[in-house]
Amino acid sequence: MEWLGILLLSGIISNVAAEPYYTIIAPKVVRPDSEYHVAASTTGVSTPSVIYVELTGELDSGKTFNISRTATVEPYSTQILRLDIGETTPGKYKLTARGLSGIDFSKSKDIEYVHKSYSVFIQTDRAIYKPGHKVMFRCIILDSRLRPSIVGPTDVYIVDGDGNRIKQWIRPPVTHGIFGSELELSHSPVLGRWKLVANVGDQTFEKEFEVAEYVLPNFEVTIDSPKHVQFKESKVTATVHAKYTYGKPVKGEATITAYPDIFSGVIQPIFQQPVRKVVPINGKVTIDFDILSELRLTDEYERPIMIDVVVEEELTTRRQNASAQITLHKHPYTMELIRTSEYFKPGLKYTAFLKLTYHDGSPVQDTKNDVLIAYGYTYNQSAYSNITRKLDEHGMVQLDFYPPKAKDNISFPLNVEAQYLNLHEWFPSTNQAMSVSNEYIQAILKTEKPTVNNYVDIEVNSTAPLKYISYEVLGRGDILHADSIYVQDKYTTSFRFLATYVMAPTAHVIVYYVRTDGEVIADSLDVELTGVLQNHIDLKVTPDEVAPGANVNIMVSAKPNSFVGLLGIDQRSMLLKSGNDISYDQVYKELQSYDKAEASPHADAFFGRHLWRPGSGTADDVFQKTGVVILTNGYVHENFPILYYRSSIQDDVMYASAAGMPGLSGPAAVLPPEKVKVRKNFPETWLWQTLDAGTTNFGG
Repeated sequence: MEWLGILLLSGIISNVAAEPYYTIIAPKVVRPDSEYHVAASTTGVSTPSVIYVELTGELDSGKTFNISRTATVEPYSTQILRLDIGETTPGKYKLTARGLSGIDFSKSKDIEYVHKSYSVFIQTDRAIYKPGHKVMFRCIILDSRLRPSIVGPTDVYIVDGDGNRIKQWIRPPVTHGIFGSELELSHSPVLGRWKLVANVGDQTFEKEFEVAEYVLPNFEVTIDSPKHVQFKESKVTATVHAKYTYGKPVKGEATITAYPDIFSGVIQPIFQQPVRKVVPINGKVTIDFDILSELRLTDEYERPIMIDVVVEEELTTRRQNASAQITLHKHPYTMELIRTSEYFKPGLKYTAFLKLTYHDGSPVQDTKNDVLIAYGYTYNQSAYSNITRKLDEHGMVQLDFYPPKAKDNISFPLNVEAQYLNLHEWFPSTNQAMSVSNEYIQAILKTEKPTVNNYVDIEVNSTAPLKYISYEVLGRGDILHADSIYVQDKYTTSFRFLATYVMAPTAHVIVYYVRTDGEVIADSLDVELTGVLQNHIDLKVTPDEVAPGANVNIMVSAKPNSFVGLLGIDQRSMLLKSGNDISYDQVYKELQSYDKAEASPHADAFFGRHLWRPGSGTADDVFQKTGVVILTNGYVHENFPILYYRSSIQDDVMYASAAGMPGLSGPAAVLPPEKVKVRKNFPETWLWQTLDAGTTNFGG
């Protein structure tokens, strides 16, 4: 029955297709010790095609690289060919595809070589050490799927501030992808920035830490102030808190300095004199600065104000400092146009959102006042259409545009402006996508919250009846899923795929078809997936408060057979300097580093990231921006120069601060940091341990 379905499908479509076409889609980057997948599709043929794919390389070492695979591709279907890339080195790589039967072709394209194929996270117990301290560290060696990996040889060494190699570990034992060790510093080491270097399979990873004479701060200074203030409020208020690490208030003197950060296009701008106030403090003090009389600012421009605080302890004269920024605004809210794509496609719905928020990010909730919107496919504002909308509970207005199809294929921009009360905004233009035939398709994400291990639904709309579509799903720079589906002359179709862990954090979906005249019509879609990390860990510490010398119970739970690393340090070490630990953001960005596609501007935003399309002006943009190359005998429309009537690029401006610049008046010039004596023999690292969770999910 499967062969019967294939024969019927090829019989139906072959009546329409005049020419046979092939498309070979592959990642534009190859990495050593990884998998490389190629998707091959055919159309306009009635018999299976045998396709040969070969990846070759002329290595810089003078050697050659070659790996190949052959697959049989049924008519109007897609087949994935897997190439296992072993150990290889930099060079010039080329992907070649040939049709051995069914469809006859031969075509090649250059492939970029990227050496990175491992991820190494290095953790130290602290970010700064004194002479004589012990440096403890862990190197966690993983592949692109965050699995323990140790394919190549591993060497680890430590370099001091002068570049001298102090200690090295050649081919050390690695357990569960982790190598841990320590180094005890001498009492007279080279001070400065040291490096911990790990070489894994000729790939180098580094972690810096500092060796210095220092004193741990015994109290902390924080500033409690609003991040955003309106000019009409007439004053800026800041509350300074100073307390010891054990919670008691600090008594002494606080010097509070306020000054505007200045944006200037000249090298030596005129700076305003900072305003300083010295007041006594006993754990807490509140101070005001008048915007007009003291800071001498008007509401013509948005202004950032810096608040610098130095608290001097009364008995010891030790000082601690803190800084905060307050931005002055004319309006209490801001308006933003969130575009779901950088380009609109004539004949297909284009959706954008107006977003009204207060400056702290909270939505404007107003059921009485309208938002006035004017838009048009022209720069002539008198020809704009005008509409009014109400804000929803999220401070949003959904705007659905239906751009008409131009008969002569002339490009017109979509311009939008909006007004809410006394706030009027003009937004950058949205340009029209282009194709030779003036036909387009559009992929739309239908799943609200795409999650790893769940299905993702995609809807495809077209300006012309579809016979079939092909699609690929990429994750971390590789093709992970591909298929072709028959559509039966419909304008709309849909498909779904299972979001796997290796597609996270961002799955890139390419959808395309080849017209009977050979033009490739394509679109792409970014799908931000939740569930990037598949393991979990829970930590319980009892009791919450203990006397010195008492026991503390730590209970750790994780997936069975997990390898757990524990770190416990003095709070004051974190106040002094951080950056020694491994964070979720660091892991997330590391996974993104394997992705060669252009990043979504909404990747870090709660709203908009699930709706983003990369914004492809042409079919060539679709493949370029998604990080793939395409080999085809069809026509892929490429970019051409566009004349912009309004530049969206601002002139370069130089950012200058009123503080801390050489030869200029600022708080840093008046209040230099003082060096204070160090308290000796203080245990800053309390806990450094590794353990196995075992088969019962628990470790303790």
